[in-house]
Amino acid sequence: MRNFKNFNIALLAVFVIAIAAGAFTLLRPPAEKPAPPAPLPAPVPAPQAPVQPIPGVPWLDVGKYRNEPTVSVWMADRGTVERMPLEKYLEGVIAQEMEPRWPLEALRAQAVASRTLTLNAIEAGTIRKLHNADVSTAKEELQAFGPQKVNDTVKEAVRSTRGQVLLYAGSLVNAIYSSSNGQIAATREESFPREIPHPTPYFQPVTDNSFKYTPAELQSWTVTIPGSEVAAAVGYRGNPRDITILAKGPSGRILYIGAGDARVYGAEFRKSVGFDRLKSTLVDEMTYDGTSFTFKGRGWGNGVGLCQWGAYTYAQDGWKAEDILKHYYVGADITQLWN
Repeated sequence: MRNFKNFNIALLAVFVIAIAAGAFTLLRPPAEKPAPPAPLPAPVPAPQAPVQPIPGVPWLDVGKYRNEPTVSVWMADRGTVERMPLEKYLEGVIAQEMEPRWPLEALRAQAVASRTLTLNAIEAGTIRKLHNADVSTAKEELQAFGPQKVNDTVKEAVRSTRGQVLLYAGSLVNAIYSSSNGQIAATREESFPREIPHPTPYFQPVTDNSFKYTPAELQSWTVTIPGSEVAAAVGYRGNPRDITILAKGPSGRILYIGAGDARVYGAEFRKSVGFDRLKSTLVDEMTYDGTSFTFKGRGWGNGVGLCQWGAYTYAQDGWKAEDILKHYYVGADITQLWN
């Protein structure tokens, strides 16, 4: 009986100690949360399931483009409209949007993406509403244009992909691209939540090994922005210290940022504070020191679709343009429109 009583006392003591230890654990301040590691590169094209037509997105009438079209180009620097063959226009786009001395397969991938994006703009009539022209040389409106930079490699990239575009279930892919995706691609919801109203199943958070060659200043960066400016960007009138990243998307980018009833999309927040300041919404850490916010992030650009530094890396590793494109635009097919 005495042994049983002693056993109960001992058991009670252990229980009390365990509770005390647990309470101590709960009362201790939480350990500093380590920064999330960069996503592991996986330079393997994503598996492609059978694709279904996208609701609300019209099929492309391929018969309409049996012959190379002549396009009207809004020359933003001069405020005039010029007409030229689409492939000629495309040479100037590729030379400005990607380094003309890069590997041919990277330039070929860029050519197909840019040609697709050009036709997408023509079909949607977005530039016609602005300037009564098919396309614009203003980068913020469509794509940049630098005909003075065209070299033989650029010409070959355009010539060897002549008439080729990306289609998904018979519809033109909205072939957006960016400089550096931070080794993981963005989804439409993360980077273009309002601008693209329809689903884009070909934009998936695929990973790559683009940091193999990406300049260090684009791989990771830090920027400090005054708290008052951050508060104004999210429309919050309270203390800036309340502002947090409310949600992140599939790739880890800011989906919503704000406080209380005030919140905005991460993409809209980036636009408000400046694209060149907040290089991307792939933010790993956001801290506030009572005066300013410090953001630490990766990559440069919207992160959607083709990553240009990723294309460079894959081309250096021996990939063909077709494989590069199918990696970044999941489920898309390359279709020949004109010869």
